[in-house]
Amino acid sequence: MTHDARIHSRDRQGGVSLVVVLVLLVAVSVLGIAVLRSSAMQERMSANLRDRNLAVQATEAALRYAQNEVLGGGDWDTTEPDATSCANQGICPTGSAPNWQAMPAGTYDDQIPDPPEYWIEYLGQGPAQKGSCDQLPPSLDCFSPMYRITARTRSEGRANVMMQANVISRIPDPGT
Repeated sequence: MTHDARIHSRDRQGGVSLVVVLVLLVAVSVLGIAVLRSSAMQERMSANLRDRNLAVQATEAALRYAQNEVLGGGDWDTTEPDATSCANQGICPTGSAPNWQAMPAGTYDDQIPDPPEYWIEYLGQGPAQKGSCDQLPPSLDCFSPMYRITARTRSEGRANVMMQANVISRIPDPGT
């Protein structure tokens, strides 16, 4: 092979190696973009999970707060709620429109943009202490008021959570 033929052959091979390198560069770039998209998706999923967990915890706190409101006292053991108690204290009669009460500041995690809310609905009378209805006339302990507590956490663009619990109000033991 002459010197000119070797130079001509080498020039042709230089073009093929350029094409191979460009194809490999495109493949590595596509792989890199796929990895970036995957990590961005995982970051969004973990942020959504965090928002959901915060919302669940705030809703549970609102449910517990409202439960303590019902069980904690007042005359709810002996007085049936009416429209004024619904407007003033958030404990509403059966069938009334929801009157959402925001939890006071400092009673929930401040990472939640809007305060959790609760609504307490009176359901009527339920079972009471064993034996309290056996005597005549029945004592005040014969029936216990029942309530449905609905709590929610919601914010624009964040996780929304709603929970409910039924509560039978405490009645003190007879004779105490």
